[in-house]
Amino acid sequence: MDRYSMVVSIVGMVCSTAFLLSLVRVLVGRRNATPLPADVMRRLDTRLSEMQQALDAVAVEVERISEGQRFTTKLLAERGISADDANAVRQPASGRPAR
Repeated sequence: MDRYSMVVSIVGMVCSTAFLLSLVRVLVGRRNATPLPADVMRRLDTRLSEMQQALDAVAVEVERISEGQRFTTKLLAERGISADDANAVRQPASGRPAR
């Protein structure tokens, strides 16, 4: 067996051992877990629903941004302006940023 095959086999054994140990640790931890009180579960449920609403709001805003991007790209394509030309229009030649 050459040197690289030996290294690969040793690394594989170490990784598989670490995986098995962590799996056993999780399984043993589940057995000893105590259930959470009802008020904690209610608070967690409330927070998760608030997070879900916030995530939905972000998704709607991202969709609006992408619609605007598609619209702008369509307008530029209809006018025959490439993306490089559009960037040149936004950046004046004098070096001062556009207002």
